[in-house]
Amino acid sequence: MIRLALALSLTLTACVAERLAPGPGPTAPGFVDAGHWRAHDGFVLGMSVWPAENAHTAIVALHGMNDYGQFIEGAAKHWQTKGVTTYAYDQRGFGRTEGNGRWPGHEVMAEDARTFLALVRARHPNAKLFLLGESMGGAVSILAAAGRSEPVADGLILVSPALWGWSNLDVIKRSALWIMMQIAPGSRLTGRGLNIRPSDNENMLIALGRDPYVIKATRIDAIDGLVDLMEAAWQAVPAVALPTMVVYATEDEIVPSGPIADAAAKMPGTARVHCFKDGFHMLLRDLKAERTWAAIEEFTKTETEKKPPPTECAPGG
Repeated sequence: MIRLALALSLTLTACVAERLAPGPGPTAPGFVDAGHWRAHDGFVLGMSVWPAENAHTAIVALHGMNDYGQFIEGAAKHWQTKGVTTYAYDQRGFGRTEGNGRWPGHEVMAEDARTFLALVRARHPNAKLFLLGESMGGAVSILAAAGRSEPVADGLILVSPALWGWSNLDVIKRSALWIMMQIAPGSRLTGRGLNIRPSDNENMLIALGRDPYVIKATRIDAIDGLVDLMEAAWQAVPAVALPTMVVYATEDEIVPSGPIADAAAKMPGTARVHCFKDGFHMLLRDLKAERTWAAIEEFTKTETEKKPPPTECAPGG
């Protein structure tokens, strides 16, 4: 979680900066088995699939910081009954994939997304294909889609996308992170005592706290890498031409909604904007999550019908 990770009144441990090593070498990407796939460099990543019978649509979902592929389970089971197959993999360094919270670099994360989309496209040649990214996954999705001569998917869905990069951080947070990178880049931060609500779904949050695949303490160098990713995504926004849906909560306590609204206005492909004044960062898992699932399903059916963003949803309104 982004604000949780950037707070400095937290617990410190190790002190060595590390970057997650790449795979063993160039290889043909492919599905390994029902729960794993292999990237272009031989790195094997965990994945989850919710197959629909005679699927007319496929969604590839990218999780947020410290989360993993199961984040989309509730929505995926709902869409499964609507003829939508959902794929979600654990990005490098997260969940069931090797790395233990070490940052792999945003370029390889975006390349992984493009590679996986191509695999899903080959498996479902007659289905419409959408890339969905939540929070950090939204930033990765923007990078994966931006400036491509051949579209990576038929549409892009950004849920609470993390765009709180260097350009949108105040000088205090930028300076604090720089200092921490100099003195303790391998230290870990937790979010205890911050009184930040990522969701109103308390049972879900408790379950996440008990889930061994959800990272509870974030490395400083991973936070630095995350901010680099968010900055790269912010800079890439004007090059996103895919039909795009943006979903966010105006009072999100994890990432500020201002940059999200600005990004939606700058992306040439923006076709839908849904914002909720009574929502939280985890719109896909909040108590009112079904309204988000339904809005996304509707977009996958009509993504070519461009509509202007709703004016009544200005941040802070």
